[in-house]
Amino acid sequence: MSYPSSRFRIKPLHLALLGSLPGLLLTPIANAADTPSTLAPITVNADLRQVDQQQLTASATIVDDMELQDRGATHFGDLLLQTPNVNFSGQSSRPRHLQIRGMGERDEYTGAPNPSVGFAIDSIDLSGIGMAGSLFDVKQVEILRGPQSTRYGASAIAGLVNIQSNEPTAEGETLLETTFGSDQLREIGLANSGALSAIDRGELTPLYRFSLFKHDSDGFRTNKTLNRTDTNGRDETQARGALRWWANSDTQFDLNLLYANLNNGYDAFSRDNSFTTRSDEPGRDTQKTLAGAFKVTWTGNPNYQLTSITSYADSNANYDYDVDWQAFDIEKTNGTYQSNQQRQNFNQDFRWQSTEASQLFNNSTAWLVGLNLAYLEEDNKRQERSKTCYGFQCPTEGPDIFNADTTSQFTNQKLGLYGQLDQSITANKTLTYALRVEQNRKNFRQTKREFGAAFEYDNNGDPVSYEPYDFDVNDRFSPTETLWGGSITYTHRYSERHTAFAGVTRGFKAGGFNTGLDDNENTQFDAETLYNYEIGLRSNYGSLQTATTLFYMDRQNPQFDGYTFNAFDRNEYIFFTENFDSAQHYGLETQLDWQAHPKLDLFAHLGLLKTEIKGTPINTDLIVAGREAAHAPNYQYLVGGQYRHGNGWFARLEVQGMDAFYFDNVHNERSGAYTLVNSRVGYETGDFEVYVWAKNLTDERYATRGYFFDHFDGDGERQYVRLGDPRQLGITTRLRF
Repeated sequence: MSYPSSRFRIKPLHLALLGSLPGLLLTPIANAADTPSTLAPITVNADLRQVDQQQLTASATIVDDMELQDRGATHFGDLLLQTPNVNFSGQSSRPRHLQIRGMGERDEYTGAPNPSVGFAIDSIDLSGIGMAGSLFDVKQVEILRGPQSTRYGASAIAGLVNIQSNEPTAEGETLLETTFGSDQLREIGLANSGALSAIDRGELTPLYRFSLFKHDSDGFRTNKTLNRTDTNGRDETQARGALRWWANSDTQFDLNLLYANLNNGYDAFSRDNSFTTRSDEPGRDTQKTLAGAFKVTWTGNPNYQLTSITSYADSNANYDYDVDWQAFDIEKTNGTYQSNQQRQNFNQDFRWQSTEASQLFNNSTAWLVGLNLAYLEEDNKRQERSKTCYGFQCPTEGPDIFNADTTSQFTNQKLGLYGQLDQSITANKTLTYALRVEQNRKNFRQTKREFGAAFEYDNNGDPVSYEPYDFDVNDRFSPTETLWGGSITYTHRYSERHTAFAGVTRGFKAGGFNTGLDDNENTQFDAETLYNYEIGLRSNYGSLQTATTLFYMDRQNPQFDGYTFNAFDRNEYIFFTENFDSAQHYGLETQLDWQAHPKLDLFAHLGLLKTEIKGTPINTDLIVAGREAAHAPNYQYLVGGQYRHGNGWFARLEVQGMDAFYFDNVHNERSGAYTLVNSRVGYETGDFEVYVWAKNLTDERYATRGYFFDHFDGDGERQYVRLGDPRQLGITTRLRF
């Protein structure tokens, strides 16, 4: 499969044009509408103070419940490629490994997770295992770009994805949603909310909410070896519950529960880069999560408010695949990879913040202080089997040529202290100072047994015999680091319509260790520091809303991951991370939403990104120096329009696109630039809605993950890609009562 090589490059003219944008911060447009939009304000829950979106001093995309329904988004993965400078790695059945502004992991095989992008659902940290991101009965999705280290510490140096479920309501409401579509798509969702009338306490009557969502689909693959169409299928069940009650008028309790059971297949790759697979042992990608968060808000003291958030998550995941992607052949490489991951994580956050009565410095400065304790424990088991028989007596039931059994235990303890001051210089000018200090303790133990047989070759390079081997490799690491980050931001609110901000943020990411490498000098890598410089403007011209941010990120000791091969078997990858000298990521994010007519909305979102990497790698397999980062396209966009008539008719057309990008840090293979078209037509009444929709209407072929290697069966080294979903058609109905 060939991909076009068109690319967007930031040239001097582009830089000159972009450089002129900060002038908007000093000269707001005078010919704006006299009255700002009357749209309901959106509160950003991921912010420490939970401010209104118009006051947020960070680059963010907030998608509320109405917009989620208009887009037809049922999983947070539906939003990622439509969001400026956000990407993901198609390494799993659902997006788990995210990239923001060209930073983020593409996989995780080490057993010691160290994410760059944070992911949370209702204050529950699921970073790196975010497959449970269903969007049914969700209030909003918040995608914050740039380091969020003040609140989230080392887990969000690149940014954060935060999902907030709908809250319990005093008025009873029920939603029933169904979807049917191609690829045997079947979805059903039920949500119910109201007051617990049996416990009638007037305004303090407890409230509840419950939702259940089921998704089934085949996964767009046909397995010719097994004559099946569901080897890459999705079988997902998710439930959420919420309870809100009050001890008195000063004390509010919120309990959120999450259950997710994803029993998905994983058969995504083929030798010819198509939707037809030939694996005889297709994999699986499963995740079971039971989690909860308990929040206490106390306002009983006139001088401060106290908030406590306690969360816990227990997750069990399996990730398996057929190494050779084909039926067993005695003359070729055959193998399987199986892994089991068990993770428990606990998080406790205490937060004290001032009221108007306790502000500092002549009542000009609001304050906030927080203490965060986090503990993560993860146990991993991995089993690798590989045969390359070359015609020897190596039947399916016989001894394997290469075996590896690995068990590992990992714990990560974090203790963080953070604070924030918001100083009002004048009525419309504010300086915000934030600081976080975090102690990070890790403990890792791993035992790996390798056993099998190594081939001996004649002078012509042909195998003549093989000798057995069996040995163990043990690794142990216990690093401790003290890290810090913070920010200084200046905000100028020119009017009700214009808010400008400029600031610098220091983010951090903990260091770590490598296992399985022969080079003892590369067993550990250092912490990374990121300085993020931003200048932005949010404007509301009544029917037109815009948000633009220019950013420059300077990475010091940047961490780049890669892989090499086992000396006994080139089908086994050995993953590692090391520090480079520096890296710079810079660009722009802008969003425009225009109500051109009371019945017509137009929108345009754009992300521009340029990355530069400097340094000499220790491991020669890393080849990122002098080129751009992996999964960092130069441009990304979403444009479209939406029509909603008062008599009930609805139509939406959107076009999203992405530039080509490098797939990895150890080869120079790239994706192709692509454009996707999505459409939606429906009819809406007060209680009933029906929509007919199409995703990827033009049936574009595009890649979300790519490799370059040799299967050792005569094909040589070549590119292999995981394709994104092809065209899908469907119908969705909603009934509210």
